[in-house]
Amino acid sequence: MDWSPLPPATAAAVALAVSLTRSVTTIAIGTATDVPGPGALTLYRLGGRAVGFVLVYGLLLGVAYRVGRRGDALDVGPTTLATGLVGGVAFLLGTGAILAWIGPQNVIVAVGTVGAAVGVGVELAVVALAGLSLGRLRTTG
Repeated sequence: MDWSPLPPATAAAVALAVSLTRSVTTIAIGTATDVPGPGALTLYRLGGRAVGFVLVYGLLLGVAYRVGRRGDALDVGPTTLATGLVGGVAFLLGTGAILAWIGPQNVIVAVGTVGAAVGVGVELAVVALAGLSLGRLRTTG
């Protein structure tokens, strides 16, 4: 069973960046003495989404594609599973650190953070699987 550590390592970096970009509005409201206007908050949120999109579908998909081109020696299942787990845990830790820094939250926020971490982990695993499969298809087809 040969798996590659590159997609999980990339997923960890991407998940930390995504947790930061998703929390930009929370950080801006929680730390500012003067709350930015709705236009600025919308711009922060949309900019964060654009950065997250480029990181997930550009960087992670590209790395998984390059790893997938190694051929049939790579076992896709463990690499995909590790990518999803590492990405989900990294997102959970990053978001948890930001929320702990901002201040005490209630239980609903904690449950939402865990749910979001699961969603991000699944998203990163699916993107990694697509990149690995596409890379294998290009080497065999």
